[in-house]
Amino acid sequence: MTGYLRCPAPHCTHHVNVRTLQTAAEEMTDHLVAKRQLPEVSASYQAQMLLPITGPKAA
Repeated sequence: MTGYLRCPAPHCTHHVNVRTLQTAAEEMTDHLVAKRQLPEVSASYQAQMLLPITGPKAA
């Protein structure tokens, strides 16, 4: 799958390329915990709910 997950925080441009949805969600969880100070459970939930952004401009 090609595409990426974008951080759901307002004005944040962080994104993670999707190799597998599981690893992308784990990387986004790490970002949300480290940079956005979300608790691990909340960050994991937010990351799992993100849908990959795909299309010709995603690559």
